[in-house]
Amino acid sequence: MSRTDADATSDEESRIVVYAVPFVGVLLIAAGIPSAILGGYVVVQDSLGLCSDPDVTVTPLEDEEADTPRETVERLPYDRLSPAEQAAVREAIDGPTDDATVEGGLENRDTLREGVIVDVDGRSYYVTIASLNSCLEAEPLLFPIGVVAILLGIVGVLTPPIYRRMAGFEERMKRRPPRE
Repeated sequence: MSRTDADATSDEESRIVVYAVPFVGVLLIAAGIPSAILGGYVVVQDSLGLCSDPDVTVTPLEDEEADTPRETVERLPYDRLSPAEQAAVREAIDGPTDDATVEGGLENRDTLREGVIVDVDGRSYYVTIASLNSCLEAEPLLFPIGVVAILLGIVGVLTPPIYRRMAGFEERMKRRPPRE
């Protein structure tokens, strides 16, 4: 191989190391950050209380509101509610606020999400889900994958300065006179 072929090969290596490797490193960092955040959040969300049982809001209806037929709002008999839903409705009616947490099975989730009229002890109430507070579903393995991607990205971004230092060291070693 002649000197010009070696220079061309070295120049091509230099371009790849200086431009392509840091670009791939930045892409790895950009993909790793959201993966690590999402994976980490999934791991700790339950222990930090960031997801919990849903809340229902119970609003008493005036007599004329309850008697007016509504085509868009469904009526649901109180006995068709699950025991957890019944307890939450009772708690909301008897409590100082109009909402309560459903601690247990939410069998009428879709119906309550739309809002229903429920008759309790001869009085009509509009019952709806105020918040679901559901846990985020994702693979916990995203956290370590994201961290590894970030670390590999950092190595890729730091490759050009390291390459330049190593090339400078190699040049100095070539110019150095041999030891006697």
